[in-house]
Amino acid sequence: MSTQSVCCGGTTTPCDSTIAELPRYYPRQLITPADLTLEQNYFRDRMRRHNRLVHGWGVVCGALVCPATTTDADGKISPVPWNVSVQKGYILGPYGDEIILDCARTVDLRTSGVSGVTGEPCIDAPDPWCAQVYTAPSSTTSTVYIAVQYKQTMMRPVRVQPLGCGCDDTTCEYSRWHDGYEIGVLQQCPSSSEKAVPIPRTDATIANTQDISIANIGPVITNPDCPDCPSGPWVGLAKVTIDRNGVIKSIDNCACRRIVVSWSQTARSCSGPKPTIRSASSIEVPSGATEISMNVAGTGFLCGAKAEFDRDLTVTQTQVQDSQNLVLSVNVGEKLASGEIHLMVTNLDGLASNSFVMHINGGVLSAPLTPAPAPNVPSTAPPAPASPPPPTPSTTSPAPAPPAPSAPSTAPAAPAPPAPSAPSTAPSAPTPPAPSAPSTAPSAPPATPAAPAVPPAAGATPAGGTTTGQATSRTAKAPPKKSTTP
Repeated sequence: MSTQSVCCGGTTTPCDSTIAELPRYYPRQLITPADLTLEQNYFRDRMRRHNRLVHGWGVVCGALVCPATTTDADGKISPVPWNVSVQKGYILGPYGDEIILDCARTVDLRTSGVSGVTGEPCIDAPDPWCAQVYTAPSSTTSTVYIAVQYKQTMMRPVRVQPLGCGCDDTTCEYSRWHDGYEIGVLQQCPSSSEKAVPIPRTDATIANTQDISIANIGPVITNPDCPDCPSGPWVGLAKVTIDRNGVIKSIDNCACRRIVVSWSQTARSCSGPKPTIRSASSIEVPSGATEISMNVAGTGFLCGAKAEFDRDLTVTQTQVQDSQNLVLSVNVGEKLASGEIHLMVTNLDGLASNSFVMHINGGVLSAPLTPAPAPNVPSTAPPAPASPPPPTPSTTSPAPAPPAPSAPSTAPAAPAPPAPSAPSTAPSAPTPPAPSAPSTAPSAPPATPAAPAVPPAAGATPAGGTTTGQATSRTAKAPPKKSTTP
């Protein structure tokens, strides 16, 4: 995955090279330059492939294109015709190479661009033997594009021993490869910069959230294919428009720029926990005693936490066992008053706990017991009797209710068979049975005065009103009344 220039003996193909082999060293091995070069290419190839497929490529930060200016003797700042300044920045090349612009570089738009070596002084020394030849643009205004690409340079030549008398033996060899760059002036935006895919979700609040999950990044997508190898090594930086006199009309840093998504400006802040005291062990505190050990339990205790009482007791040492336990060494004053006393723990960041109330009574320091919640005991009182349910209204007709008491009104008589006849007619004709029921009830009282109208039978007792004769008379009158119901 090297660039077009041969790097450390690598191939000239941009992305097709996948070096999956590295040398294994062993004792008494004769190591050649090819072995060491293979190891370098293995790790460089992995780094480039990782950058290209995981992080992508483009401008990570910086590398803005601005008008070049000059300051005269009077301190006046004026733009320089035909010149722009490329600010320092960090860029990932299309093949995964790191491009480091460690200083601002001035580029003359009438030339093909400039080259530089990372780490070297950014001074363009003029060539005394060859002057630049500039060609003025043919049109009134022209548009050019500023781009950058990765470039390696051989450096530090050293003298080597000749192998023999051959004419092709060299006396010097470059001993270093140096990372560099080339800033070019192009006539069109690099084709590879036009294939940038926008992020599905550009919510600015993602950078501020503390829970960055798959749901916060964007919508669910299908499994992506591996991207193709970019078509060129250039990374576009800006589109510049100039007139015939070299006056810069506009600089658009976004028209041909591809930005790499970076989390370098995103971070999560933290704040220390506030200590909390939950309990403390009871100890005897006789007057003048020293180095009494006391255990404190709670939360949020950080290294270096300090505990203190508000009176009479002095904490000489606070040992932090963990975030939930402290061991205190306590000295007691000569005069110890009974009553309430407060304990407080403070972390080194200044966060302090609330005052924990304790009591001194009879030479004993103790914390008040927290009352336990009352147990949920079921009540032993007998349950209140349930009220009888309200009568359910009949869904057929209210008429059958009155005929029911008519049966006891005719005590010894036998009106039982007629009683069920009323409800049997209710479904067929619910309206007529309603008036017929009350007509049966008042018919019973007239039956008593009507009894003298019938001559008493022989041997009957008139005063006692023998029920035999009366029942007979009632029985004889009952059928006509019941027959009127249908």
